[in-house]
Amino acid sequence: MPYKLFLIDDHKIVRDGIKAMLLAKTEFQVVGEAASAEEATKYITRLNPDIVFVDLKLPDANGALLIKELNELVPASYILLTSDPNSVDMERAKSSGAVAFLTKDMDTQEYFKALDEVVSGRQYISSAFSNVMLNDVLKYTPREIEVLRGFADGFTYKEIGAQLDMSPRTVETHKNNLMKKMEAKSIVEMVRIAIKQGLITA
Repeated sequence: MPYKLFLIDDHKIVRDGIKAMLLAKTEFQVVGEAASAEEATKYITRLNPDIVFVDLKLPDANGALLIKELNELVPASYILLTSDPNSVDMERAKSSGAVAFLTKDMDTQEYFKALDEVVSGRQYISSAFSNVMLNDVLKYTPREIEVLRGFADGFTYKEIGAQLDMSPRTVETHKNNLMKKMEAKSIVEMVRIAIKQGLITA
C-alpha cells in the first residue's frame, strides 16, 4: 500500500511539479493538496496522510509554526519546503515536529532520497539548509549574535553592555565587526539583513 502524501503550497505550479515528479514512484500517492493553512486544516484530518509537505511562506501562516498545529491533528512525517532556507525557521520547524527540510530547487533524485530517509524513520536536511546553518555558525561569533539581538530589541550601547557584562566600547567594536561582515551602512540595515539571513527573528 503506497504512502499517502498531502501537499501544502500556495503555488499550484509547485504542487503540480511535486505530483508529476512522484508519478515515477509508485510507493507514494498524493491524496490531497491545499493552498493555505486554513484549507489544509480543513482537509488533512479527513485524508489522514502519512507524509505532509508544508511550504514555509503561506498566505495565512508561517509553515514552520503551522506544522505544530497540524501534527496535533494528524501525527505524520512533516517536511518543510522553502525557496529561502534559514536556520531560524528550520529550528522552529524542528521544534514543531518536522523531520525533513527541503528547498524547492532540489533535483528529483534528492527529493526521492529525502522521502526514502523519511519513510525509514530518519531526518533529512538538504544541502542548502546545511550550508546556511554552517555559514551562520562560522561567520558570526556567539557574542556578535547577542549584541545583534540587543540592537534589534532597541537597546543602547550602554544597555547592551550592561546586559552582556561588557563596556559600551566593546559593544561598538562588535557592532562595527557585524556591519563590516554584512556590508551594512547603519544599525537599521544591519538588523534588517540579520532578520533576512535568519540570524535573529523580527
